[in-house]
Amino acid sequence: MTASRRDLLKAVGAVAAAGEASNVLAQGAASAASGERASEQSDTEAWLGQFEPAWRPLDPQSRAVLRIIYARLKGLPPPAQLPPGELRRINAELAFYFNAGAPALPHVETRTINVPSGRVRVRIYDPGIAAPAPTAILLHGGGWVMGSIDTYDGFARQIAHRSGLRCLSVDYALAPEHPFPMPLEDCIATVQWAASEGSALGIDAQRLAIVGDSAGANLALAVCLALREADNSPIRGAALLYGAYSLDLETPSQRTYGGGPYFLGTADMARYLNDYLPDQAARQNPLAVPMLANLTKLPPLYIAACEFDPLLNDSERLAARAKSAGVPSEFHLWKGVVHGAVSLMGWIDAMGPAVDRVGEFLRHNTRKPT
Repeated sequence: MTASRRDLLKAVGAVAAAGEASNVLAQGAASAASGERASEQSDTEAWLGQFEPAWRPLDPQSRAVLRIIYARLKGLPPPAQLPPGELRRINAELAFYFNAGAPALPHVETRTINVPSGRVRVRIYDPGIAAPAPTAILLHGGGWVMGSIDTYDGFARQIAHRSGLRCLSVDYALAPEHPFPMPLEDCIATVQWAASEGSALGIDAQRLAIVGDSAGANLALAVCLALREADNSPIRGAALLYGAYSLDLETPSQRTYGGGPYFLGTADMARYLNDYLPDQAARQNPLAVPMLANLTKLPPLYIAACEFDPLLNDSERLAARAKSAGVPSEFHLWKGVVHGAVSLMGWIDAMGPAVDRVGEFLRHNTRKPT
């Protein structure tokens, strides 16, 4: 992404803070476009207008980037109504926004490895740390249905840059073609591969952490639960960002923020759960629904939630349960932002310090023993 484009959006964000962005954009379109173009812009403004009241309390830069992304989504059915292939196509097209502002790194390398679903890609991001290096294993979000190491390239670069660790990003199998437990089994196998074979990519098998957002946070926590009974689990800490940990779609945050203006809606969440957990018996499995799990003896947890997110209460409840279970943990509420905020951090200045703190957690928990 060019600096000029980023500066333009930040300028739009500044105008939005003063409550003037809509008028400026509409006036600019009307003066520059033909009558047909002006009519199209008017339709877009009307479409966006339905979300403006919900966006008003957001961080101004969050509001500005949402406005531009939602304008691109105008005319599409809601995510809950789209087939998986179409969801993935749209998600891939939004990679421009998700990967904006990602830092250059000295070395990035893609490999394929064997996992239960077949062969999948993994990508190592090296910020310039000598091998064998502490490594954060990144499990991407996307409702278990979409997302890839390509749409999460910016996320992985930011984690590597801001933590000083290597980052290993994983292309696990996706639902509904591969429902639970296959995506989780791929993730567990990748962690085990990193511990046993990762030295080829400069990974220190004794200094691994795991990080995931949304569905990826669900998987990251489930990996920790699955490996908890191992005599020497390789996971030294888990950063869980705005995750989906329960089946409860009637929480206060679902009712308040689940109507559609904040990227993830309650109807979308119901669809993703149906795709990932079509078997009703799986919905009783703590590895699928970590809120059902006994959380004792887990590694340290960094639990973060977005203020304007239907999944906010999931993170709050998980943090309370982890504390009650005696798990070393910390909870952070990221104010003024929506679900998926780390993927949009190239546009949102406030997310830089927030992800720096995630990086510090990962760095602290993978330090060499003294």
